Amino acid sequence: MLDFIYEKQVRSLAGLRREIRRLDSDAGIRVVGLYRKRPCFAFVTRFVGSYTVMVYERKEAKAPKVGKRLLSKEFDSPEELDAFLLGITSEKVHAYIY
Repeated sequence: MLDFIYEKQVRSLAGLRREIRRLDSDAGIRVVGLYRKRPCFAFVTRFVGSYTVMVYERKEAKAPKVGKRLLSKEFDSPEELDAFLLGITSEKVHAYIY
């Protein structure tokens, strides 16, 4: 069976910043981190000049699952988004471009 979803792993803040700036409107970024001390997934999309982040609870099982939505927020610049994501990620970034 063929895989229809392409994912590229990003492991550094510099790499994440670079990918944010070149994000297409038909692509997205999934960031694994902590939001208010809770394990989460932050999904980032871009449309025209703004970025949208949807933060969801990350539930652990045999494979991590998406739980309830914790936050939805829009950002007008990549710098604002960078500052927000810095609070979610650690120095060791776990993000995926899809």
